[in-house]
Amino acid sequence: MPETTGLIIGSIVTLLIFSYLIGDNLLYRWALALLVGASTGYALAVALHFIIFDWVNNIQPSDSLTLRLYYLVPLLLGALLLLKGIPRLSALGNVSMGFMLGVGAAVAVSGALLGTLIPQMQTTATGISLKAGGSALLNGGLILVGTLSSLFVFSPRLRQADKELRPITLWLQRLGRAFVVVSLAVAFSGALTSALTILIERLWGLADFAQLLFQFLSSVTGS
Repeated sequence: MPETTGLIIGSIVTLLIFSYLIGDNLLYRWALALLVGASTGYALAVALHFIIFDWVNNIQPSDSLTLRLYYLVPLLLGALLLLKGIPRLSALGNVSMGFMLGVGAAVAVSGALLGTLIPQMQTTATGISLKAGGSALLNGGLILVGTLSSLFVFSPRLRQADKELRPITLWLQRLGRAFVVVSLAVAFSGALTSALTILIERLWGLADFAQLLFQFLSSVTGS
């Protein structure tokens, strides 16, 4: 029964979303509002459950001052952040905002370095090795050329005094643009494939709903 109910609700919401194909309408906006409201309510419920049941309850049985500070400091910063909604006390929330921005910037920079730049450099350097074999050497050389030429595309300083590009720089930028176009095309094809997969899944769900509806009507009419 729960699976059938979920199938019916999902099919109805899917049809409401598909109604946008005939133009912006009230049903489509209602489905979007339902999606946003359900997502917001779920996120709020998870946050409250995490804060009240998991975070606050761990403070009470703790006898360690360090552990209590570990749990109390985030709660204090969160409480200060809520004061941003009060104009007279909004300045107190700047402490939490500054902490969040600082931590976010540090995580973003370290993630870009450790998760993207350094692994890319290691992969490029590993492929360019005579011990790796001919195919691996060709692959590494292609990665190196693609990486360097793509960097030339986004470099605004490789210009002569007369503001004209050097011939070698021009060809490197053209080659880099080709690599960038191929990369964007691959990313777009991946996104398109994912979207088509979701669309096929939704259409399959609608087909199951139509079959269920047909069986129900057949049982009612007795045919």
